[in-house]
Amino acid sequence: MNEEIGTLRLGARENLHLVIGGEHYRIAAEDLRTLLFHGHPAPVTMTVAEERAGGAVVTETAIVGYASMNLTGRAVKVFTVAGHFIAPLVSVQRVARGEAVSAPLFPLVAEGYP
Repeated sequence: MNEEIGTLRLGARENLHLVIGGEHYRIAAEDLRTLLFHGHPAPVTMTVAEERAGGAVVTETAIVGYASMNLTGRAVKVFTVAGHFIAPLVSVQRVARGEAVSAPLFPLVAEGYP
């Protein structure tokens, strides 16, 4: 079971930021809208910076997971390389609208496990 603590926060340009442990992930605003309004899965991305020979810094955006609605439509599941998490839909909506500063992500445990 993953014991990492996760938090949802609204960032610049209405992107949803996920801070999980020491890692920082993002769901783009347009992907967040399709997730919340239509229930379509949204990619979870991460910016990776690498310093090349000669001191040049190259940044890339990589898809490192996805977020989707659960079967009942009452929660958002987030699957990343850092673990699997769940948040109530109401909490995600409040953060996305700017009504709440942040919301917790809870570790998602597969059925049949303690």
